[in-house]
Amino acid sequence: MKLFSLRLTTLKSKLYAIVFASFVVRVVAFFALPNTASNLAPDEGQYAYLVEWVSQGKPVSEYPLFGPNLYYSARSIIWPSTLFYHLGFDSLDSIRIVASIYGLLITMLIAMTINKVCDKSVHVKSFCMKNQHMLVILLFALTFTPSHFTWSVLGLRESAVEFWTILIFTVIFFLFYLKVNISPPIAILYLFSIVMLYSSRPQVGIVLSTVLILYIFLQIKSRNAQILIPITIIAVFLGSLLCSTPSTPSTPSTPSTPSTPSTPQDINPINRILSQAENLFYHHQANQVEAGSAIATAICPFAKSFSEGGLACLVWRTPYSVSTFLFRPVLGSDITSRSSLFAGIENIIWLGALLFILVMLIRNRRLAFFGALAPSLLFFSIYSFAAGAYEGNMGTAFRHKSLILWVILLLIASTIVATQQRKAEQDGLSGFSQE
Repeated sequence: MKLFSLRLTTLKSKLYAIVFASFVVRVVAFFALPNTASNLAPDEGQYAYLVEWVSQGKPVSEYPLFGPNLYYSARSIIWPSTLFYHLGFDSLDSIRIVASIYGLLITMLIAMTINKVCDKSVHVKSFCMKNQHMLVILLFALTFTPSHFTWSVLGLRESAVEFWTILIFTVIFFLFYLKVNISPPIAILYLFSIVMLYSSRPQVGIVLSTVLILYIFLQIKSRNAQILIPITIIAVFLGSLLCSTPSTPSTPSTPSTPSTPSTPQDINPINRILSQAENLFYHHQANQVEAGSAIATAICPFAKSFSEGGLACLVWRTPYSVSTFLFRPVLGSDITSRSSLFAGIENIIWLGALLFILVMLIRNRRLAFFGALAPSLLFFSIYSFAAGAYEGNMGTAFRHKSLILWVILLLIASTIVATQQRKAEQDGLSGFSQE
């Protein structure tokens, strides 16, 4: 009977209870999902078909839907899915199992990181005990936010992209904020994570590469930064090489093709960053085609003097494109289906969270742990700008937005702690004045 009298009295036990709950709910969701591609994410049917195609040994270059591009940009989820396929699962179940495992690993990684940090010193442990409810609630929110959880149990690559992204930032956090000396295992893990991110979604790999290069050069005086620079460059080259489509006869593109890079692709990371920036407007237009929730292109007054998709017009459209990416669909004219209604309701929470962060930032005039948050904030800014310019329909944009949910939750935690610090300082000054 002791098995059923488990008491969650410590922060560690509460965090791992969320991990266990995530596992149980994922198992239930796996058996509850239909045996066909979900209407919420019809793309999972494409991934499932690709898993079956690869598992049967057919040439990737002859894959009929999008040619080899999809395979080379999603191998981090296709490869492990083929293992489950060979174990006897069908292709759709295989891709869903791998996606859900990635989602579970995200919760485990964050729980382990919190426990590791909280055991660092007596002072930090005291802080964690005072704020354990906040930490538990935020991990619960990341794990079970409806849309975020849904994307991680369907056969999509969202959870794979998020896992490798968070793992990279976790390594950066330990190296630069906790001052852990870089070692061969850490260096290998860091390099491998970047390569796997490129093999999950190359566009996010390019954004994160930009962030890493900028941040590491800002920390150039650090020994860890000096060691990390060549490792990062090697990782980016390897990632670019592995997700590049080999030279093959060109395949006809379709309006729904998510990305149509040149064949063969340029593996130079600088050239790829510039190329992706130049093609943002092209992808935005391509993603509008046949989309039921197409995002209208804002009129650019500089279009006559400059290119419609040039930098001037991208910057001009930034307020509209970023706000659309973050907050739409909104209740009203954007609602065209039941799924868009749920998205609109959830976006109210997104808007409330960001308004809360903004108000508390103005009130406190600071963010707690800003040094630790700096790389994440840089990623949030660049990703929001790039995704806002790239997305052409609200359905895909809403799904891709789940990648930055963890940054929003970190900002909420930071503003709460900053408020506690400000109140403590005011109480201290008040006590001093009374004396």
